[in-house]
Amino acid sequence: MRISLSIIIAAFILAGCATNATVSPSQNPSLQAVSPNTAADSQGGTMQRSLDTWLKEEWTPLTAPVATRPKEDATQRVEVDSTASKAEDEKPFTLQSFADKWKVYHENEAKMKEGKPKEASHIDAVNALPAIGK
Repeated sequence: MRISLSIIIAAFILAGCATNATVSPSQNPSLQAVSPNTAADSQGGTMQRSLDTWLKEEWTPLTAPVATRPKEDATQRVEVDSTASKAEDEKPFTLQSFADKWKVYHENEAKMKEGKPKEASHIDAVNALPAIGK
């Protein structure tokens, strides 16, 4: 008897909560007056912008198939036609395809950096210190 009474009361309370029409936070004028949510929509985060730039300027051109890859001039960057990537986006994602792209990216990056001077390495700098280095 007690259990059935508690079940009925719990169902009554839950039904009352479920039918209560509440305003979503984005539609609440009092909340919008205190804390408007326009900044999040208008500007992306720094990490996202950085990732988008890297994908557009480095990843996509270096992983594009050889036939669609543009000839890159040393003074300017050329944008790649994304028709090949659109067809590729429709295929299901596999880890092997990503690994293949990663390998192509590193091979092409190594070819681009062949004649250029090597970037300063922190390991080389530490090894060059008189008390710590080898």
